[in-house]
Amino acid sequence: MKAISSAQKDNILSLSYAGLSTRQISSRTGVCKSTVAKFIKESHPDKENSCGGRPSKLTSTDKRAIIQHITTGRADNAVQATHYINSTITTTVSSQTVRNVLKAAYLKAVTKKKK
Repeated sequence: MKAISSAQKDNILSLSYAGLSTRQISSRTGVCKSTVAKFIKESHPDKENSCGGRPSKLTSTDKRAIIQHITTGRADNAVQATHYINSTITTTVSSQTVRNVLKAAYLKAVTKKKK
């Protein structure tokens, strides 16, 4: 790692606390992206990495409510659970989102028996 002045170190840390990515910090300070990432990791080893991606529409409380609704038998399938959760929260959620929640909770769909 190339030697960084103390002023640059302070600037990198302040930009990191402001929530900027390593690429943004690198372009603002003129320090290589990998050097910025290494310095931030050395100065804050306990800091968690951002996983990125889209934020979840459902909170953990909503997810627990869906699972409880299914396991207690108040809803037989994901579509019924979707109607329930859409009536309780302000944002609309698709039935596939509910299926993903159930899959993450290791609940599987039951296949119908043929007559």
